[in-house]
Parts: sequence; structure tokens; C-alpha cells
Amino acid sequence: MMRVAALVLAAAGGCARASAHGDTAGSDAPAAATPETPDASAADSGTPVVAPDASVAAAGTAVAVPPGGSDAAAGTAAATTPPEGSAQIAPWAARLTPLVFRDVNTLANVTLRLYKDDGTFDEDAAAEIDRVVWAPKAADAPPMSRRLLRLVVKAAAHFEAHEVHVISSHRGSARKGSRHRTGQAIDFLFPDVTPKKLAAVLRTFARVGVGEYVHPRSQYVHLDVREQSYHWVDGSPPRRSWKEHALPDPTSLARDAAYAPELDLPDRATAPR
Repeated sequence: MMRVAALVLAAAGGCARASAHGDTAGSDAPAAATPETPDASAADSGTPVVAPDASVAAAGTAVAVPPGGSDAAAGTAAATTPPEGSAQIAPWAARLTPLVFRDVNTLANVTLRLYKDDGTFDEDAAAEIDRVVWAPKAADAPPMSRRLLRLVVKAAAHFEAHEVHVISSHRGSARKGSRHRTGQAIDFLFPDVTPKKLAAVLRTFARVGVGEYVHPRSQYVHLDVREQSYHWVDGSPPRRSWKEHALPDPTSLARDAAYAPELDLPDRATAPR
């Protein structure tokens, strides 16, 4: 834990470098062979999502994702809403333990669950995360992409992590077009999970950008939401800007094409029963 804490603090110290380099075209946009497309995803299109829990499905209670409105424009996933009067319990959601979201720069933190026991997305909890990561920011900072938050929780559930150390989220000073400016990107770590292992799992997600920052004094993982996946490794030291290396992924096109909003839920929500 002492080593992890040291790495987190070093990574936080490298945020100035990340602002200058982590938002370059390679990090925030696909390589030339994969031109960037808008970030609005199928998750924001109003596609119906069938409740993952078998008991809910058996009852014929489908869960619909309403059109995203302003959230869709920001590339976020709309919260699922159960049918009126439904009080079903989704076992996968009820088993999720609270997560601590901690901004390592300000030490602001909040402990919460992003899903209610019935499996619906808790917008009030998401707003609390916004409040924490906005702590040093302007009052008009955009909310974090709700799809991005879902993916962080999905990864946390995979590793059975209880804390999310946020290195950087919204950065109004990032270059024009950066996903950090629109709430669609986060740099983070889980205690006791190496950036290498975290990045490897995130690269299995569809429609994401994943950057692994590997210098001994600034180790963290960048995650963003986008239409066409792109992955890279960056060995730049703090406050330096070296060219990152793209990681070819011949399976990403098929994975992106097969994307469905329910795939953003924790693995246990979609696992066969």
C-alpha cells in the first residue's frame, strides 16, 4: 500500500504533463488508420435494454434506456428506468459493495453505490461523483459521462476494488477536442491493482480509448468513451511529452460493432445463470 500511495502521488504530480501530452491526437483520437467519429454511442440512442437479472427477465419487465437528451450529446449513457411500480431486486446490483471515489489532488472523496438494488442507475450518486471531481474546477464543469462511470464501476467489480483514485478527470485547460474537456475521460487507479493489469482489462471493453502510462514516477491509466476503440502506451516522465505507442488490436472493430449498452454493466450482471 505504501508503494501504491507513492505511485498515486507521483501520478498526481504528473497531471500537468498529462494536460500537455495526454490529450494529444494519439491519446484522444484514433490513429490515422482509424479516423475519429463522434462519441455518441448506441447507449445514448434510446435502445431498449433487457434487465440482466433472470428474475426480472422472467417477469417480462424490460428496462428501457430513454433518449439521452443533453447527456447523449456529451456521449453519456442514459440511466435505466424500471417499469412504474416495479420493486424487483437485481441480485447482481444488490451484491455490489460501495466504492470510494477519491480525488488524489484535493483528497475530496465520497463513498457510494452507482446502482440501486433494483439495478437502476443512481443519478444522485453520479452527481456526488461530479461534486468530488469538480472540487478544484469551475462551477460550470460538465458532468462526467455516465457511460464512463459505468465502465469504472465495471472494472472495479472485476478486481473487487473498493477505492477509485482519480488522478485527473475534467480539465478545462486541455487542448480543444480533448475528452477531458467534455467529461468523457478519466485518469485513475485502483489500490493494489497495477496499471498494466487495469489497462489489460479495460482494453477488453468496447468503444473506449485506453492509455497506459508506465513511467516509474507517473503510473496510471487513461480511460475515455468513443465510437472507435484506440489503445496506447506512454512512457513519458512527469511534465515531459514523449510520443506514445499505439497498440494494435485486430479484434477491436468486431468488438465495437457488437457493442450493446448492457455490456457496460458489471460482468456478474450479464453472466449466464
